[in-house]
Amino acid sequence: MKRRSLLAALGFAAVAALTTLTSTWAISLLGAGLSENVVAPMSRAEVARALAAATGTPAPAPPAGGTAPRAFHAPGGSVTASCAGDRAVLRSWSPALGYGAEDVSAGPAPAASVEFESETETITVRVTCPGGAAKMTYVIEADRD
Repeated sequence: MKRRSLLAALGFAAVAALTTLTSTWAISLLGAGLSENVVAPMSRAEVARALAAATGTPAPAPPAGGTAPRAFHAPGGSVTASCAGDRAVLRSWSPALGYGAEDVSAGPAPAASVEFESETETITVRVTCPGGAAKMTYVIEADRD
């Protein structure tokens, strides 16, 4: 009986060792591309060469007679706006989670606006351009349901 138990224990150990080795080998084959650094760090000389060879392009100019777009954040979402003289233009708007965008008046106009609506409130975001610089204001109204 002792011999049978010893053989069973040795057999179990051999199977466990073989399984461990096989699993380790398979993971090393599969994970070779996943765990290695794909991009090697550059040396100082490589950085200097890359910077010397790079050609920069200037940032795009604002529209003729206008200002560069500016980002604004309100409780119900975000807007990006610019000015064309004293006229406001909404370039983009993005409601926050739980809000939707309604009644967009993108301009160009003396005031550009968007409403961010949730189930409980409406936030009206208004952009004007006093002195040619974009300025954002907002009003929060609770829904009366």
